[in-house]
Amino acid sequence: KKKNLKKWTALLLISVITAGMLAGCGSSSGSNSPEGSGVTDTSSASGKEDFSEHLDISIAFWDVESSLTGTSDDKVLKTLEDKFNVTFVPQNISWDDYEQKLQLWAVSDTLPDIFMGASRTTANFAKWANEGLLKEIPADLTAYPNLAEYMDSPELSTCQVGGKTYCIFRQTYTDQASTVLDREVAYRWDLAQEAGITKEPETWDEFRDMIQAVMKADPEGKGVQGMTAKGYKLMSGMFFPYSMPLGAVSGVTFYWVEDNAGGYIPVYFAGEELGAEALPTWNLLREMYTEGTIEKDIAVTTSTQALEKFLQGSNAAILIDGSATNIYNDVGKYWEEIYSESFLNDVKFLNIMKDKDGNKRWPIWDYAWSESYVSSRVDEEKMDRILSIYDYLLSREGVLLSRCGIEGETYGVDADGKINYEGYGTGVPEETYNSIKTFAYLVSWTPGMENPDEFPSAIPQEYVDINNAHVAEARTLEIPEYNYDCTSAYVGMESDFALNVEDDMLNIMTGSETVEKIWNDIISNYKEAGLEDIIKQVNAAVK
Repeated sequence: KKKNLKKWTALLLISVITAGMLAGCGSSSGSNSPEGSGVTDTSSASGKEDFSEHLDISIAFWDVESSLTGTSDDKVLKTLEDKFNVTFVPQNISWDDYEQKLQLWAVSDTLPDIFMGASRTTANFAKWANEGLLKEIPADLTAYPNLAEYMDSPELSTCQVGGKTYCIFRQTYTDQASTVLDREVAYRWDLAQEAGITKEPETWDEFRDMIQAVMKADPEGKGVQGMTAKGYKLMSGMFFPYSMPLGAVSGVTFYWVEDNAGGYIPVYFAGEELGAEALPTWNLLREMYTEGTIEKDIAVTTSTQALEKFLQGSNAAILIDGSATNIYNDVGKYWEEIYSESFLNDVKFLNIMKDKDGNKRWPIWDYAWSESYVSSRVDEEKMDRILSIYDYLLSREGVLLSRCGIEGETYGVDADGKINYEGYGTGVPEETYNSIKTFAYLVSWTPGMENPDEFPSAIPQEYVDINNAHVAEARTLEIPEYNYDCTSAYVGMESDFALNVEDDMLNIMTGSETVEKIWNDIISNYKEAGLEDIIKQVNAAVK
């Protein structure tokens, strides 16, 4: 059956996302608003509640080493460890190496007890589950009521292999329109104006003209270059809507659309000829890279390097993940120290860009980019402890502790029940208790009980307003139809065939041969890997 996501509505995403946290999305159902995203008022630990045996729990989370070590007076960490009689043992991963580390740990069967990743949209997920590397999440979560409510969601099916659950999604968004925030481009409007630009860009051609003008004028005399990115892989999500808004999904959960013969085809290969709809995007990227609108070093630039280059004025624009609030944490709050001007006076964000036909489009993502896993080496005692911790972090008490810290020290509660940071600590709880950077986002990015009437934002309101405006605009736009039954059928086949969208993009963008030649070679390689047979099998399954 077809899915048209315009008919679904939900709460607006509360965009309080800390620095460097949100990187890329995979894609899966997106076919319903998550109904189990709220939390209850349950405040005590669930599960067996017998925590007499002390346990060490190893945990791999982005930059967890700096988050959980080096601060002996972190009361949030101490509260959790004392409550559950555990010691958290950090195993560090970063945004630049987490995929490689997970692969290495999987091959050597040394996965941490708890680890984060974005693998459920890849062939690795089924592979790891079938090889016995992942602990099954119980189907009956009655003992963990907050977790049970959270998992009662359309996202649950994306966490399953063979009908069994092997990971816990980390909900990021509450409706499809909010996913527009997952890719943003910030650009130096002050430099653009000095270069003679008077109109903010609405198309990629206008954006190209603006960046080229800035590079030519070089108002600050720094040899300013074109757009950098916190990882080149982010570009697929930003640019694919130019000709295929459903196409920026790598791995195995790619979308399917109707072909010209009454069947279905992966949208990545859609067109009158196989892959024809992708060509306008490939040509756009090649041209922007060749002319320098996209910087030449983008493939080897790390997240940290990209942020530093933009902050220092080396690049006219930056492609980021995680919305305007992320750029505040990464760059915006440091801007005035360097430029003696507020960030938003100098920098603007691209609005939703027009596609090749003049229609505004944004990439269609899953509501949960990443997920957490439990190693199969974890025994039942430790599994109960982990699930109890997760359940607690989804309770009201757990959310208050993990996001706001300690009452009276990093937050207060007004007479009307609203949380207040002003006048407590630094006004940003994670600056007092570093472990908040891990525990606030360990289970979910956006607990459903969090709302703007109760929870304050540590981000200036003007950044939140930018996010809200983008989401409001996205809600007015058409969302392309697709057939998710095809995706489900294909994932159920547990095939090794997967799309390598970002690598294909990089090869085409930076290649020396013609775009058409490289793309045809890539399609031939997919055919050799079984593309045509997979299309036949999926169509037979959904017929």
